[in-house]
Amino acid sequence: MRYYTRKVASNVALSTPAAEVVVIRNEDMLGQFVARASRNAGVALGVKSFHVNFAASITSLGLLRKCILLLQNVEDLELCLVKLPASSWIHILRRVRFKKLQFFSSNCPHNVLAPFLSAARAMQSLQLLVGCESGQCHLEGRTLPLLTDVTAGSVCIASVVDNNPVERVTIIDVGVCDNLAFLFTIKSLSTSTSTITTLHINFDPDHHDIMRRLHEVAPELTALKLVERQRPTSGRSVWRRRPWNDAFTWSIDLSRFTYLHRFLLRTSATLVDEADGESKEKDLLTVWATKSASLDYITLWYLVDSAVGTLRLWRRSFAHGWTVLARADPPSWDQFL
Repeated sequence: MRYYTRKVASNVALSTPAAEVVVIRNEDMLGQFVARASRNAGVALGVKSFHVNFAASITSLGLLRKCILLLQNVEDLELCLVKLPASSWIHILRRVRFKKLQFFSSNCPHNVLAPFLSAARAMQSLQLLVGCESGQCHLEGRTLPLLTDVTAGSVCIASVVDNNPVERVTIIDVGVCDNLAFLFTIKSLSTSTSTITTLHINFDPDHHDIMRRLHEVAPELTALKLVERQRPTSGRSVWRRRPWNDAFTWSIDLSRFTYLHRFLLRTSATLVDEADGESKEKDLLTVWATKSASLDYITLWYLVDSAVGTLRLWRRSFAHGWTVLARADPPSWDQFL
């Protein structure tokens, strides 16, 4: 299975035969594709990866529906449409069935997605870019027997993970997020029967026991990405305590995860003094990982959104200890992997 971010999809589309990857950014491009596909059925039947990302409101709903119905062999589908009411989404996706669909990413309301996903039995990766406003997700109870990778907001994540063989979880901020979002997520995941091995979660720096709470719901993690939620700062609040301020205690927290192989951290705080920062980072990681035998890769991105933001990827080896594999200045999300 292949699935792409928007940037990667655009790059792949330039280097791949047109019949396999298609990226649509506006209604003109949509019309051109439908015209070609209408003249030659092989154009649509050859599409494996189809990405629709509109920055402006769409007016040709019928044309988009016609286009989607032509994609009988699509495996990766991305539908991101702005300011579209639920009734329009219903019109687009009504009775649409993709037997081969493995990856789906969309900002479609979940009440519309429920019948669509019920027929997507081959689904392996799901990205839900909007959430449900109430405390209960419309996708609760949906069973996708091959689903292993889920991205969703805190209100909906447990409803999608539960009853499915999910291993990789990304929890994103959708709608209004507050300090309780993380706690709600942990509570909702605590009842899940899935064995989560990869987790990407946004957190508030005030959650000093974050690792203990995560271990309660995902003790078998092999990869963990922590992204500090950005908050407006005033006065001395930027210096508030982080859970890793005590390096020795943090090393104990990391060691809770027996199988943890890769760890990534993004924060607006500083981790080491700028002078001789690389050497001091190495010393810091040596302490952090001293009790974690399986932890061999750490990526640190700190002083985020500042002029001196720093990102380094480190690898640990038996012969050389911690060494830098890659560095970025200035860092970008594409490098935080």
